[in-house]
Amino acid sequence: MKKILGLVASQRRMANGEILIKEAAASIGEEYKLELIRLPELNLQPCRACYTCLAPDQRCPLNDDLYFLLDKIKEADGIILSAPCYALGPAAIIKLFGDRIIALAQQIDVLWGKPCVIIGTTGIKGWEGYTLSALIANARFLGFDVKDAHIFLGALPGEALSNEKSFERIRAMGASLFRDPRQLETGECPTCWSDIWKFPEPNRAVCPLCGQEAIICSSEKGLIWNFGTAGKRFEKEALTRHFQVWLRAQVEEFGHRRKELSEIRNRYKGNDNWIKQT
Repeated sequence: MKKILGLVASQRRMANGEILIKEAAASIGEEYKLELIRLPELNLQPCRACYTCLAPDQRCPLNDDLYFLLDKIKEADGIILSAPCYALGPAAIIKLFGDRIIALAQQIDVLWGKPCVIIGTTGIKGWEGYTLSALIANARFLGFDVKDAHIFLGALPGEALSNEKSFERIRAMGASLFRDPRQLETGECPTCWSDIWKFPEPNRAVCPLCGQEAIICSSEKGLIWNFGTAGKRFEKEALTRHFQVWLRAQVEEFGHRRKELSEIRNRYKGNDNWIKQT
């Protein structure tokens, strides 16, 4: 029996993201056990950038629910992540969770390749902003094998499943969790599926998430995107090198340059006027 973990980023009970997870899980085509975690109910604290977790065999010193969540992710055979769009991006708990990636990435070996589907919801078509790209980035940083990702329309609780087209789409997502990933959609990065592009030159595009590049040429039929070498940022070797090698080297470098950098910082020390709630 497959164990599926549904991660719900919405505060609302029985909202669109939650019911979409349940419908997706019911469509995997085999026996399963669905466990749900409402992320806003967890005690997840902001990363303090102390880098304690970078030392061998060290955990994040924050006394919160991060490792409870990590253990549940490890136990699951597949992950379904859902988040609503707030102010053109995913609910803030997603960013809070994502900011703890330094600690989580120290266990990339046990997370790597875990299948995942991603569900975003938005109330108005065209107002989804960077929601889906942000969710995809969080999942890929954790080493998940993203099988499908889609934004569903529905401002009211339950509205996202008020038509047959949405039912068909979410069932297809559930069926893909333990099968082949979906096909690339128009406008997406062919490496990471982000739909955000930067244009450092008039005919050159770069995916800011994975680094995939493309040269854009004009033709009688319109613009042609010629994609270069696949972006490597979310490959296991690159993630391991960044989070387990480069960052640890930065800690060592800071130790060597502590005196020099302290002289710079000390120029701005003292006589501060910090405002705090009383």
